[in-house]
Amino acid sequence: MRLLARIATLALLAAGPALAADSLADRANAAMSDGRTAEAITLFRQLLQETPDDGAAHYRLGILLMGDGQLDAAAASFGRAGELGFQPGGVAYRLARIYARQGRSDEAIAQLEALAAGGFNQSQLIDGEADFMSIRDDERFVAAAATIRAARYPCDADPRAHAFDFWIGEWDVYAGGQLAGTNSVYPILGHCAISENWTSASGSEGRSYNYFDPGYGHWRQIWIGDTGSHIEFVGEARDGGIYFTAETVNPADGSVTLHDFNFTLYENGDVRQFWAQSGDGGETWNTVWDGRYVRREGSQ
Repeated sequence: MRLLARIATLALLAAGPALAADSLADRANAAMSDGRTAEAITLFRQLLQETPDDGAAHYRLGILLMGDGQLDAAAASFGRAGELGFQPGGVAYRLARIYARQGRSDEAIAQLEALAAGGFNQSQLIDGEADFMSIRDDERFVAAAATIRAARYPCDADPRAHAFDFWIGEWDVYAGGQLAGTNSVYPILGHCAISENWTSASGSEGRSYNYFDPGYGHWRQIWIGDTGSHIEFVGEARDGGIYFTAETVNPADGSVTLHDFNFTLYENGDVRQFWAQSGDGGETWNTVWDGRYVRREGSQ
């Protein structure tokens, strides 16, 4: 029994410093969470005397010092956190902000370039950050911000995803000189798709999603109407237009219909939507729709 008691005592003594350090970390984090900045700074500094290689503690101390306006000390804390491999992206971002505040433009932009090269994609942290106002017009900043934005929104950065942009807008749609309906067409999901919201003059509705498929190198449209119609088109961008084709099967008799469905531009910016169908394998074609999209005043 005495041997077991002695072993237990030795174990507690060995664990003592670690338990104390954990307790100090808890108190430091609690003070930071509660907004007791001065106390938190003191506690984190005490913690780092005991655990100098704690990257998280250096990083959190840097945040506190930065918020307190102690920029040089904050930069040193973030630098040490980076050396220890803790949150390298966060370190570079915060160092960029500190250097920009201090007027150290080249160093600030170098940090942003490192972020861009590393695949950082939190573009909202760059675009909306007031600390970067002093360097926002610098060509290197513009390039780094564009790379970060492209990592966040790869579709928007791909020119191929913009080939159908001429259809974006608010439209009145005419067929045979008569108003056939209205259509609202706009990009969604960071320009990864274009959404169509169609309402006919009789009140029926339909939706389509149009997107460029980089794997196959062509466009796709998925159309669904409230009358039960649904068609999946495949197309290509060429000569300033989008040219779709599709094949559908009639569930009643198994007959196959081919579809030729094209979007082209008039000189004045109106859009022609032309749809023809063939029930004989493409030998003959019948026009089922020839519509003209007229942009509503004020719509872009």
